Amino acid sequence: MILGLDVKAWFGLTVLGAVVSTMGSLFGVVLKDYFFSRSFERWKQRQTLEQLYQKFRDPLLLAARELASRTAEILDHFPTVYLNEAVRASRPERQVENSIDDPYFRRYKLMSTTYRLSAFMAWVELYRQEVTFLHAGNNAHAAKLERAVALIRSDLADGQLNNAVDWADWKDTLIFREEIRAIGESLIEPRGASRAVMGYGRYCEQMEASAPNAVQRWSPVVLNFLLELETNGKDFRQTRLKRLLVHVVELMRLLDSDSIEPYLEKACIGIRSEVK
Repeated sequence: MILGLDVKAWFGLTVLGAVVSTMGSLFGVVLKDYFFSRSFERWKQRQTLEQLYQKFRDPLLLAARELASRTAEILDHFPTVYLNEAVRASRPERQVENSIDDPYFRRYKLMSTTYRLSAFMAWVELYRQEVTFLHAGNNAHAAKLERAVALIRSDLADGQLNNAVDWADWKDTLIFREEIRAIGESLIEPRGASRAVMGYGRYCEQMEASAPNAVQRWSPVVLNFLLELETNGKDFRQTRLKRLLVHVVELMRLLDSDSIEPYLEKACIGIRSEVK
């Protein structure tokens, strides 16, 4: 007898204490290695996503602003005098007058339009590649950006947007989702230890190079979407451009609410009801 307990009782208490101690140790290990570890990993992903969002915020905003500006101009002068095959085939050597009637000016407008749309896709694709193995839901900024970009992809790629009864009689062309990515990839190039989107000068060189390249390979898809717009009221690309303008402006609002010029806000007011 020890303190009123026999040996069997003491042995039982010892075993019970060992079991409790072991269970406590196991619980501590699980808590540390599973719950704390997973929590730390989620925190790291949130931090990484936020860093990537901040890294790409300004170039995405600039690309969106330039695309929105040109899209608003095209809609204001739809179908424009420069988005056609004749301008594409021309090779004027220099600008003669400061007028949209100038052949050089028209070809610049065409080339810069295709560049602005392609460069925007490129910045989106570069950002997408950076976050491929991260879960966007772990960061509010990243999740909102993903939703905003999804609407823009839909404007270009979704074939069922036209709800007209006679939709089959309308002219319409698409840029499919994988093509959007491929167009973006074609403009991404190394810059030292990192990567960036090629500038307008480099883009023009690639477009006019004698050797085949990725920019030339995918530019016809962009041109097919933009060229020979029609004024008969049944060119659904006009509706796609309207949707594109609204959603690009909404993306700008997400990135920086003070970045939207009044004329872009005004341009969107009349067409927002069409994209609901």
